[in-house]
Amino acid sequence: MRNWAFSWMLLALLVVATGTNLFLYHNQTKSIDDVLGRLAVIEQESGTSGQKFEEILTFIDNLDNKLSGFEKEFELVKTHVDGVDSIEQDLSQLNEDFGEMSLRLQSIERQLSDVYPQQTMSATSVIEAVEPYVVYIEATYFGYRVSGSGVVVTSSGYVLTNYHVVEGMKNISVTFSSGEAAAASVIMSDAGRDIALLKPVLERQDFPYARLGNSGDVLPGSDVLAIGYPYPLGDVVPGRASVTRGIVSAIRKIDGYNYIQTDTAINPGNSGGPLVNFAGEVVGINVAKYVDVDIEGIGLAIPIDEIKEIIIQYAGQ
Repeated sequence: MRNWAFSWMLLALLVVATGTNLFLYHNQTKSIDDVLGRLAVIEQESGTSGQKFEEILTFIDNLDNKLSGFEKEFELVKTHVDGVDSIEQDLSQLNEDFGEMSLRLQSIERQLSDVYPQQTMSATSVIEAVEPYVVYIEATYFGYRVSGSGVVVTSSGYVLTNYHVVEGMKNISVTFSSGEAAAASVIMSDAGRDIALLKPVLERQDFPYARLGNSGDVLPGSDVLAIGYPYPLGDVVPGRASVTRGIVSAIRKIDGYNYIQTDTAINPGNSGGPLVNFAGEVVGINVAKYVDVDIEGIGLAIPIDEIKEIIIQYAGQ
């Protein structure tokens, strides 16, 4: 009896122990599964985080590369900008220099315009400007009379004309456009160049006088006017100056002397008168024309550039 009771007790204890172990095993297994599940989640999250971390590193590397590229481009741009700044400074200085030069040129042009206007004028304007300093010259010798023209070249009344107008003459008179007349004497003469410089016997310093141009600037085709007093055609002597118009035909050298050839009509009495351009400047002194049945329109004038030194030397202006 006791043996059976003891056996049942042992069996009961075994059952209890086995149940307890099963319970503990079940709980441990569940805990392990929970731990493993959490580890799996952590591993998954770690993997995702690692991937994201790798992506972030890749993005940072790309950004760093771009920044490096930007730095290189910035240095390149900076170099060009420095060059551009230098060029802009140079251009600014040039603009200032050109502006100053322009102001100076305008000032010079105004001064030249006041003294020697270069603008082209109409023929009537040229005549109005020139006629006051064109004179009528008359010379006699024992009843022999000749006439011609001349140009006032100084404010004191010195008159430039041709030598052949006064050659051998004793009594010479000059009549100004105002009608005032005076005796004159020959100050100098050059038979070869056919020029003479006269000084009227008048103590004045306010004569209108010619503006001398540059005959070196005269070219074939240039418009010119011949002004003077050809043989009187009316009762009033000398009357108004006569004007003819033409062009420069050529620049000639004849017998060693230079001449301006023109088709402008130059008649007897025009000798010594001015050949003027359309700026109202004297560019030549009319001297002769060729006359022949087969010749038409060949007049000659002495280039004014070849006379300027004589005017300065003898008339002081």
